[in-house]
Amino acid sequence: MNVLIALGGPVLGIVGVIAGSLLNEYLRRGRRAEQYSAAIFSKRLEAYETLFRLVQEGSSKVDDAVRNCALSTEERHDLASSAIMPIANHVDRYALYIDEELGPHCVALFMGVEDICDAPESERESLRQRHFGALRDTYRMIKEDVGVAQINKLFRSINRPRITSPVIEAIREMRRNQGEAS
Repeated sequence: MNVLIALGGPVLGIVGVIAGSLLNEYLRRGRRAEQYSAAIFSKRLEAYETLFRLVQEGSSKVDDAVRNCALSTEERHDLASSAIMPIANHVDRYALYIDEELGPHCVALFMGVEDICDAPESERESLRQRHFGALRDTYRMIKEDVGVAQINKLFRSINRPRITSPVIEAIREMRRNQGEAS
């Protein structure tokens, strides 16, 4: 019995050292992940800000190809290509930070819009609406993937701002109507 009591102290000491080492390693890894997450979030935000801007600029370029059927097929194709290439280059450059499904979606977003004017007259408006819907979804997905949508919800829940005006109410009504139509 005396032997067990004599060995109990050193055994408890060894167990304590091992447990302390494991706990220290666990905490160290947590701190390291926290350090890297801030840097990665910053790079992702930068990559997505630029992607958002490129999609907006691309939308401005192809808007003429979507709406102006007086343009030649080649002119419409050039407009679409001039919108697609900067996005494709950016997605390739920041593939480490941009979602592997959202990046190709953004690249393909303007592909085929030059053919809307070549479609039968009865189908053009639905093709345009589908394109504009995909554009809206793209903006939403970018905001959600980078975390801006969640942060905006958090700020709204903290501040509880009362944002309203006749224009804002009209926008909300249009969104409700679009949601019901879908």
